[in-house]
Amino acid sequence: MSVHPVRTTNRVAADLDLVRHEVDAYLARLFDRALRDSATVLEPGSPGLAPLRDMALAGGKRIRPAFVYWGFLAAGGDPDDDRVIEAGAVLELLHLFALVHDDVMDESLTRRSAPTIQVQFADRHRALGLRGHAQRYGENMAILLGDFALLTCTEVLLSLPRRAQRIFYRAANQLVLGQYLDLENAAAVVVDDETSSRTALLKTASYTVEGPLLVGMALTPTGPELEPCLRAYGRAVGQAFQHRDDLLDVFGDEAETGKPVAGDITHQKATRLLATVRRNASVGDRALLSLLEGPAAGDVELESVRSLLLRTGAVDDLERLIDDLVAEAVTAIADAPMPASSKEVLTDAAHFAGARRC
Repeated sequence: MSVHPVRTTNRVAADLDLVRHEVDAYLARLFDRALRDSATVLEPGSPGLAPLRDMALAGGKRIRPAFVYWGFLAAGGDPDDDRVIEAGAVLELLHLFALVHDDVMDESLTRRSAPTIQVQFADRHRALGLRGHAQRYGENMAILLGDFALLTCTEVLLSLPRRAQRIFYRAANQLVLGQYLDLENAAAVVVDDETSSRTALLKTASYTVEGPLLVGMALTPTGPELEPCLRAYGRAVGQAFQHRDDLLDVFGDEAETGKPVAGDITHQKATRLLATVRRNASVGDRALLSLLEGPAAGDVELESVRSLLLRTGAVDDLERLIDDLVAEAVTAIADAPMPASSKEVLTDAAHFAGARRC
């Protein structure tokens, strides 16, 4: 696997820290209010919304709120305008909703270096000797808390301009459609590169980069001339972000990513990485590939999976695609009607998204 240096300029790092601090403080206030309100209804000792609050504030890059901020500045927004933090929190709450439900769908055990919400509730069920099925109880509770994240997200959204609301709903709709495709493709016999790329575009790019940039832009009175540039940039960077995530799923460090390695392999996700393996696998690799596509995929040694991805050229193929997408993004904003400082930070943010290690 080729290793690219992570290009994080002082400006990108400073903006990420600033946005993370402000959005975390805003989310903490939201959840503290919700915890107080729910305490009047729930039984004493019930975890209630606390696991969701803990997950929301347990880390995360806050890359989506950062792209809201960068889109806002690119459109001439005032960095002291509090609406940009509210808008960033909206995207982060949507992300929280998606993560909680995704963990249920994938039967994930950990997230952000802690037990997933369904695992926490299932463990509580067993510890208290409650009636019914512990795993199902945990999953049901997680679904409800994910729903609460989405409801809170839409509540905050109401404070934003109508134009920003419309853009958000489109991004959220694409996220759900992308997740639908992700599940459908995992069950399909054959998935081609075009299908895996479309899934990445819908599932991740729509609400990770493109949507946040356009929401930030929509907080300003900027005309339509900037939108095509940000949309093209966002789609390219969002896909690069997802493809890097696919590589990190296999080659990443669990201590850094905060989630189990090789989850996509275990759940047979239809990624571009695995599509390339299927196309390029030699006769000698077919036996291992059959194992990866069967019910015992999770039992295959990680080093065997890594070796297969490397020798079939799947890793190099994806690295080239990521580089091409980053270059496409940089080209998309080269002549965009935005300040030079915004072009600089978005250029570096594209490189960062494509080369990140967690």
